[in-house]
Amino acid sequence: MVRPLWSLVFILFNVVCPSLQFNDVFDEELLIKPLPDGFVYSYFQFTTRWDVSQNDSLLHTHLLSRSLTELFHHYGVSELHLSFTNGIWRYENWGFPVVDAGPGAEVWAWFEPLADDAEVDHKWKQLCGTLSGLFCASLSFVDKTNTFRPEYSLRPMTHRFEGMGEPKVRYAALPREIVCTENLTPWKKLLPCKLREGLVSLLTADHVYSGNYHSLAVHMRKLCVDAECREFQLEVRQSVSLVQDQRLFGGKDWSIRKLFGQGVEGACVLADSSKVYVDVTDKNYDMTQKPTNEIRSIRGGANSVLYEYDLKEFEKKQRMFNVAAVDKNDPNVIAITPQPPIFSKRFISGVGQERGRIVTRITNTHWADLNLIIFENIPWFVPIYLYTLRITRGDQRIEPRTVKYIPGRQRERPSHLEIALTIPTRSTIELSIDFDYIFLKWQEYPPDASHGHYLQPSIISVLLPVARNYTSLPREASLFRESFNATQPNGYFLQIRTEALLLTLPIPDFSMPYNVICLACTVVALAFGPIHNISTKRIVAKSKEPAKAKLTDKIKGWFSKKRKKNEEEKTDTTIAGEDK
Repeated sequence: MVRPLWSLVFILFNVVCPSLQFNDVFDEELLIKPLPDGFVYSYFQFTTRWDVSQNDSLLHTHLLSRSLTELFHHYGVSELHLSFTNGIWRYENWGFPVVDAGPGAEVWAWFEPLADDAEVDHKWKQLCGTLSGLFCASLSFVDKTNTFRPEYSLRPMTHRFEGMGEPKVRYAALPREIVCTENLTPWKKLLPCKLREGLVSLLTADHVYSGNYHSLAVHMRKLCVDAECREFQLEVRQSVSLVQDQRLFGGKDWSIRKLFGQGVEGACVLADSSKVYVDVTDKNYDMTQKPTNEIRSIRGGANSVLYEYDLKEFEKKQRMFNVAAVDKNDPNVIAITPQPPIFSKRFISGVGQERGRIVTRITNTHWADLNLIIFENIPWFVPIYLYTLRITRGDQRIEPRTVKYIPGRQRERPSHLEIALTIPTRSTIELSIDFDYIFLKWQEYPPDASHGHYLQPSIISVLLPVARNYTSLPREASLFRESFNATQPNGYFLQIRTEALLLTLPIPDFSMPYNVICLACTVVALAFGPIHNISTKRIVAKSKEPAKAKLTDKIKGWFSKKRKKNEEEKTDTTIAGEDK
């Protein structure tokens, strides 16, 4: 009798509350890849996908955080990318990461094409303010003076249908942003299993921020089913990239316990899959745990071998998961790692405090020519001269295919420069442009003015014909395992960031206000006493000569002296009689 009653209640619950049935899944993945020079690259990815129907509301969520879905609901966002990075990724030695990010904070978003530019700018400002509060960052400093609208470098990663308008993009970077625990904690709270379950339990602050490179990222996109977009899939990918030095752990051997201080107690309860991948390509490792599966991936002419560990299987054995790799190679033998097809360097040259030059050096190690798009982010306080733009290969000058330049205005908008060019095979080119050093208003300098101002990194976009040192996900993929054997005949899209430059502008004498304040206070203190006495005390004139005595006073004085003399004589006589 009880069982049919519960069945009836369950059926009525599903009929009355159909909106509470959510078609969403959550997956967590970890890639561990040993790098040359004794470093280990760890890439965490937490992916949540929600198939939203016409009856669903973005304000009622299940696995997805409502704080993220409200961004799509209130600001008309179709795609959003946000990253917080500390350190420099060494492309020349390490190859390419799964998700590339520039130093500091970087954010860009695509808005629905229905809004005009003024409305998009207003929503962009509100969106950055919301993200600033959500992740405890300084994104509220994003405004029109540091916002760009790239036309060629950034392209949407959503579905496009015939009849749909072109979305509008806004991009901003804060290379001075410091990444700390205040960003990591709210980032972890957006996950379905919060802080203590699954792979996220490995992300402790002391191990994350002790590495050579770390990057937090959130990538969100809205994948429409048709042009009307009444039904769509909402995808949120939260990723963490870490690079740690093996030499700090005592050698080339590593383990999850060494890298993160603990093992994994089990998979996230809400996760459909929880897997760890170890890249053992060209490695001779002795693994302490037998892998669940061995994956051989052929992608763009590059062969990779990965060991797969399913945490769901280890959870059934009721034991903590920890995998260790023991390097069986001779420690005196140094393996030669081939360089990636493309990498770059960026620096400032010039002498003095009048004029300088920004130089971007790009190297192509591939056997064929490569087509590039270079996006230079120049802030408004660095006035550049377009006629000084030079692209050279040694003594040979290279003409760009396309140049889009929007000059900046002081305190209004930055300088926008996008260059499309072809870099010859196995060569290095230099792109340089001159700029002026200018004086800023005293309130526009940072608190530590002598430290300098940071310039945003350049973005280099290229379509690689091969996938050597390439680990990025395909455009249509959501999970990392979907990149295995994912050959792309049209090429492999890649974006790399250069270093953020540190520019020291002419600095006024900030000690002068202090000196003026000290001098003014001293003068006021010395002048206050005399002025106060003069203004509060009564001035009485006094003669320097003594006044002449009157006749009556002289007579009284003579009699008083006579009386005193008689009294003294009587006193002496009395004393003499007593002595006898």
